[in-house]
Amino acid sequence: MISNETVERLEEQLYTDRVEYNWKQVGPDGNYSPTVRWALSLMIGLFLPTFLMIVSDASWWSAAFWFCFTLAVMGVLITRYLFIPDKHRCYYLTTMGIHYTEKDMIPDVAYQVVRGFAWVGIVVCVIAVFVLGPLAFVGAGGFALMSFGMTNFKPTTEKHEVFFSDRPILFNPMSDSILRIDSNIPTEYSSSRNFYFSSLGEKDAVVSLIKKIRKDIEYVEMAKMNDMFKHPIFIQD
Repeated sequence: MISNETVERLEEQLYTDRVEYNWKQVGPDGNYSPTVRWALSLMIGLFLPTFLMIVSDASWWSAAFWFCFTLAVMGVLITRYLFIPDKHRCYYLTTMGIHYTEKDMIPDVAYQVVRGFAWVGIVVCVIAVFVLGPLAFVGAGGFALMSFGMTNFKPTTEKHEVFFSDRPILFNPMSDSILRIDSNIPTEYSSSRNFYFSSLGEKDAVVSLIKKIRKDIEYVEMAKMNDMFKHPIFIQD
């Protein structure tokens, strides 16, 4: 059984190893395309305003219409950029594996707006306590704690590591700008991950480098990503 100290030592070696190639990619995480994400944002963001328009029977160009229109625009943008944002990734290929950073592509103004609402929420809670007395802590207390936590709302960058295992596999869907590195044998450290690219040409360059660095790697070309599950490592008796 591999110890935590061993994994930490591997991570240190991975980050200090010479970088053979690095690339950046901005886009979704592969679960949904940008078109699907905008479609989901429109459906979610327009649901409540459309419902309010129907219930209130608001006329065109009335104050109620503009309120619902503003609410719809805010709902679509909040859904797209806060709940299903694109990712900004920076990859670094070494002889030991790949380490990379990942950050949500959320506009800075969104963080400012959230922090502003948090401070407004705190002020509202304080006023509620003075007006309603100690009983206000029943509801306002939890909201105040949540608001305090959101006053420091800021972007975060996550770090990830993927090591080349003793028997690595490189899955390459030829028609998609994505790669997957996996392992023939179970490991106690990260050795399986998808990697994204801005173009097929850039992906081909990284494939060539990986095959040069790890001559023992098993290379599998596929028509689409789901074909990887036909490999023996995913087929159990």
